[in-house]
Amino acid sequence: MRQLATYGNYRPVLRIHPQPPLIFPVPPKQAGGFSLVEVLVVIALLGVLSGVLIGWYASYHQDVLQKVTRQRNAQEIVSIGVCATMGGANFVVPGDKRATIENLINGTIGQTGLWKGKVFRLTSLEPAALPGALEFVTFDANLLLYEPAGGQL
Repeated sequence: MRQLATYGNYRPVLRIHPQPPLIFPVPPKQAGGFSLVEVLVVIALLGVLSGVLIGWYASYHQDVLQKVTRQRNAQEIVSIGVCATMGGANFVVPGDKRATIENLINGTIGQTGLWKGKVFRLTSLEPAALPGALEFVTFDANLLLYEPAGGQL
């Protein structure tokens, strides 16, 4: 049998098959969602992945930090070298960049101008840090020059 229902001022609606009420609720096994074990496995995998990524990032960060330190040491070498050259200090070993820089580490005394008698010494640079800094220093016409790109061994 067909029933016509009216709703306020609206036209009648034909109801062919009314929805029967649910007698039994949906069993829990058919309900959607994740089990506790699945959630714990996902959390463990995320923990392992984050540990690997943090380790990789820390290693990359350490490499960049070491390069910047070597560049800064090279800048300090060149800065003291330019000042000592202007002061007329006798520290240059022609053709030997390493020996010239070692003279700056040991200290040299200015001979002319306002810097006469002043000591030029790289106090903050240790000899162990010298090989890394040499990569960024060029030696041209007995002058120490800074080369930001490096590769000047």
